[in-house]
Formats: sequence, C-alpha cells, structure tokens
Amino acid sequence: MRLGCFGFARHIPLIKEAGFDSAELDIMEIVGMTRRQFTELKKIAADSGLGFEAFSGFMPLTERIYREDFDMHRWWDHAEAAADRTAQLGARLWPFGAGKCRSIPENCTDIKSVKAKIATFVAGICDRIAPYGITIAMEPLGPANSNYIQTIGEAVEFAQSLQKPNCKVMCDLRHMQAMGESFEDILIYKEWIIHAHIDYPLGTERLFPKRNDGYDYSPYIEALKASGYQGLLNVEATTYGDFLQDAMSCVELLVALGAR
Repeated sequence: MRLGCFGFARHIPLIKEAGFDSAELDIMEIVGMTRRQFTELKKIAADSGLGFEAFSGFMPLTERIYREDFDMHRWWDHAEAAADRTAQLGARLWPFGAGKCRSIPENCTDIKSVKAKIATFVAGICDRIAPYGITIAMEPLGPANSNYIQTIGEAVEFAQSLQKPNCKVMCDLRHMQAMGESFEDILIYKEWIIHAHIDYPLGTERLFPKRNDGYDYSPYIEALKASGYQGLLNVEATTYGDFLQDAMSCVELLVALGAR
C-alpha cells in the first residue's frame, strides 16, 4: 500500500514533508481556481514528487439529488470540467461520498424513484469522466453522514446495477466502525475495492490516527493486507492542532503497523 493524506492546495508541502506518498485534494477548490492559479498548482504538484491519483469533494453537501429542481446537467458539466483539471494532475479515481446529497428524504413515499434518480446521476458522472480515465469509488457512509449505501456490500450492489466499468467501491474505517461492519467484507468484496480511507473513527472530529489514542487500527490494516489491496490508504483528517506534527506521527504509526 501507499499512504496518502487529505488536504487543500496549501497543504501539499506539509503532506510531502510528513512522509506521505500522495495527496487527496479537493475537487471544488480546484475547479474554482483561475487559470493562473491552476497553472501554479500544477507546478507545485509536479515539484512535490507526490502522487495525485485521488480527488474528493465533488459537490457541496448542501445539494440534494432527490429535489425536483436538482440540476443534473449542471453537475455533469461540473464533472467534466473537474475531470479535465484533475486528470492533468494525475487523477485516476474520485471517491464519491456526498452523503447528505444522496440521502433519501425523511417520510419519502417513493424511495424507488429517488434511488433511480441517484443512480441516473452517478451513471452520468461516470460517462462524463470515463474519457479522462477516471473511476468513481462509491463510498459507504455511516448513519451520521447518509441513510443510503452504508456498507461495502450495498456499494457493490449499487455499482453493479449501473453496469459502468468505471464505477467501483471503496472502504472507510470510520463508516465501517459506525455500521459495525465486519472487516471480513474487505476480503469478500476485494475485487471491487479500489480505494481506502482511515482516520480516528471514534467521535465526530476527523483526527489523524496516533499512537495511544485508544483505537486499535491493526485489524483494519491487516484486512486490507490480507485482501491483497495495493492501492492508496488515505488519511481523512480534517481537524488537527499542528498539521505537520500530527501528520508525521500518523505516518510513523501506519508504517509501524505495516501499511507501507
């Protein structure tokens, strides 16, 4: 496995210094850049020596796919623009979480139609990004984030239903913990899993894993290794004190646990 870290453009030097192999940047930030800013980002990325295979944050969590006024074509155009830019940086996959966006509304009387609309939307994204060599990795999300597609098995079922070669799945320690999902599912669905996330999974804050933080990360890492997984294990930390120090401690722990 290779180790990656979430971050924005400003974090690239810190991610490199901490010892990660790759950076998982934010799609919305990149699409919102001016041409000059994006040109500067490409140079910074190239000079860093990091990989930039994965990009997340496809759309704001304020969007709701089930709404009648949801503009699929706007977001499909956004997908194509994002694919163009992220591919220039080396993108091969996009984790697709968008938990609140894809959730089923409370008291919904036509769940089947809502699920069909979500499937149509994701299939459209797949079509737009396929020419750029990018694959969607459907992310199972726990109940705090979404009420739809919550386990690896459900993500695989969804991906299979689309019949798109560039729709696969991923696993995330936080959401497996929240759902009480067995790490055995990583082995069961290993042919579908192309990406993996990790953070400190207890509590609401997404922290860098650290030694003596009260959680045993080894079963998750051992399941990934046993499955033959050789992709990225990316740290999804969004809360930190000193980014560099927390990130360095995280890399040391993950290497000690055999993740690299």
